[in-house]
Amino acid sequence: MSKIITTLAIILVFATSAHTSDFQNALNAIELRKSAMQGIWSRVKRLAPYVEFNENIEYGPEIAKQDAKEISQLLKRTKELWPSYSNLSHKNLSNANPAVWVLPEYFSKLYDNAENSALMLERSLENDNLEESDIAMCNLGNACGTCHSAFRRLLTSQLANEASAWAGKYTKNCN
Repeated sequence: MSKIITTLAIILVFATSAHTSDFQNALNAIELRKSAMQGIWSRVKRLAPYVEFNENIEYGPEIAKQDAKEISQLLKRTKELWPSYSNLSHKNLSNANPAVWVLPEYFSKLYDNAENSALMLERSLENDNLEESDIAMCNLGNACGTCHSAFRRLLTSQLANEASAWAGKYTKNCN
């Protein structure tokens, strides 16, 4: 009997530590995702006035090129940060809508659109092609906004801010 209890205790310890490890991995993925998305957002907010107005302000072409490059890199590195084990939305530990994991092909398509738009933005700024930069910024805003509206759960107070940001400022002159 004591062998059975000891064996069960050992199994329980391993099962608990494996579960804790999975939970911690999920939390780590969520935090990394949040940080990367916030990094992308801060660069988009800095870059948008430069693309929109093309004025020689303190934020100039070299910083714009660097921001565009970093947006592309962050998107590329975060695409795989949506493993199914990180679906903790039911515990309110993520703003991700569970549809991310139910519709992975659609999510991937929207994410690819954002990546392609970011690469276009990066190239257009490198080539000093202002018209293409405008289009790329518009496409990036549309791609991010579409993905967020489909796959991000927001409080009502957050929704107005995010919707006006993606659907407003960054897409207002889109063709």
